[in-house]
Amino acid sequence: MNKQFWVAAGVGVGCLFVLPSPAHAEVTLVKPADNWEIYTSGRVSAFAEYFNGSNLPVPPAKDPNHVPTNAGINLASDATPPHGELSAFRVRNGFLGNILSLGARNHLTPATTVTAQISVWSVIESGGQRTYQKNLPDVREGFIKVEGPGGTLTAGRTLSLFGRGATEIDFLYAHGYGVGAPQGFNDQGPTAGHIGFGVLANVFVAGIAYATPKLGGLQLSVGYYDPASLVGMTYRRTKLGRPEAELTYDADLGPGNKLHLFADGAFQKLYTTAPDQDDSKNVYGAQVGGRVEIGAFHLGVAGFSGKGLGVNYFLSQSDAMYNQATNEFRPVDGGYVQAQLVVQKFDFNAGFGITRLHQMTQDLDLALGATQPDYLKQQRGVSAVVVYHFSPYFHGALDYFRADTAWWGGETQAVNSINLGVTATW
Repeated sequence: MNKQFWVAAGVGVGCLFVLPSPAHAEVTLVKPADNWEIYTSGRVSAFAEYFNGSNLPVPPAKDPNHVPTNAGINLASDATPPHGELSAFRVRNGFLGNILSLGARNHLTPATTVTAQISVWSVIESGGQRTYQKNLPDVREGFIKVEGPGGTLTAGRTLSLFGRGATEIDFLYAHGYGVGAPQGFNDQGPTAGHIGFGVLANVFVAGIAYATPKLGGLQLSVGYYDPASLVGMTYRRTKLGRPEAELTYDADLGPGNKLHLFADGAFQKLYTTAPDQDDSKNVYGAQVGGRVEIGAFHLGVAGFSGKGLGVNYFLSQSDAMYNQATNEFRPVDGGYVQAQLVVQKFDFNAGFGITRLHQMTQDLDLALGATQPDYLKQQRGVSAVVVYHFSPYFHGALDYFRADTAWWGGETQAVNSINLGVTATW
């Protein structure tokens, strides 16, 4: 599961570099005489993680074809994982990997700024716990941004719009300095925070996006992105790109108080690879929510709904997203609530999220095939994080996450993870 999670993803968690954060600021490296400003930003983290609970369920002996689909948390490194109770320990990165961003900006006119930035991600853990393997860097971002009185135009590889609001809540009020759900425990890559457990995240993808100037607190962002493809499915061919949009509203509620509301959506059409056919399926989703800060108390709420979306991010491929016999995409929805209390140098964070996949008529028709997979029903997550800011650039965190997964056939998995680690930012 985590290999695709790592390839697509920090899944929005690179929002460190687009979100307002009092603990994050760019460092100017040099300002040459030609008015260019060269800057850097980034982070490095390390967490000790202890993990215990039940492993993935197995088909019952009386019905070996009753196979739970790919979901839950897999501790094993091979295709035939052990089952029953498990416990394990690793040292790894958290919700974000190690990040080094390097950018340059200049003024096209006195009121218009051009910025170019590249961000490289890496992780400290070895894939499959094979310490002899190389940890290769991942060029996660590379974009040009033009900001002026007429708005902001961004072109290149950066974060998409759909799912941004909920991912921001997770980053700001929960796992910006933590770990969260231990997806890919036995592999490489950033962990999940609440992604897959109430949060459908945005992703890094090539595209072009435009954001209007703010008018009375309102701002509209629209983007057209590289289409996502599904490997090995009948409906995996693409033609046009993926349009996305987000409408936000920001209000100042007085000193130290503010409100942010959002609504976003995405759409993509997938076509069959069958010869002499041009049949297609629509994948779409919408998300609404907001966050409010009243003094030391911060609260974020988000919900999403759609068809064929996947569990972690838009078109995150999983057996859970479609019926294998008919290739019909399944409805999915989810909700997430996250609270934070700031007390001097401490942040106390607590959250709950749930992602649900709904049955279709096709799932209940036993005549569709001899093998009836057991589809994912829901994933629930409960989190608690205590962060201590030693300084504006050095942060420690004690992090707990409870992951509960259920399938429609009655199988369940419950996993607890406890994490302790530090993060340095600049």
